[in-house]
Amino acid sequence: MSRSKNNLSRSKKGGLTLLIVIFLAILIFFLYLVLAEGKVEKKIEAGFQGSVKISLLNGCGYPGIASEVKEILLNAQDNVNEQNLDIIFWKNVERNMFIYKKTIIVVKHNNEEKLKYLMHLTGIKRKIYAFDDNAIEEFQIILGNDYQKYFD
Repeated sequence: MSRSKNNLSRSKKGGLTLLIVIFLAILIFFLYLVLAEGKVEKKIEAGFQGSVKISLLNGCGYPGIASEVKEILLNAQDNVNEQNLDIIFWKNVERNMFIYKKTIIVVKHNNEEKLKYLMHLTGIKRKIYAFDDNAIEEFQIILGNDYQKYFD
């Protein structure tokens, strides 16, 4: 009878040990995720190495807004050397279709690192993918009615 008690207590100890190991593995995994996310944010804050080619499109119809936002970005770039924006052109959207309520980033070339940098820099969260290998710019920023939220 005492033998079966020892076997039972050994199996309970083994189960407890297994639970502790699983718990520690999960804890280590979550710590890794938190630390890895922090490194990505620090890398973005440190500035992107290279340049990001963008175009600014007036999608809201306010006269001269693409040019005004270009000046805001260039002035900010002069003040902070880490903003590596190459503004290729600024103009109205095609056919003067001023229908954009919200400002949006259009991704022309697939580069997630540059996209994250641009989103962090401008604060714009909306994005759509319209890949075009022939496009000169890597991203378009279409300025909607809410452009002042991002460029003031």
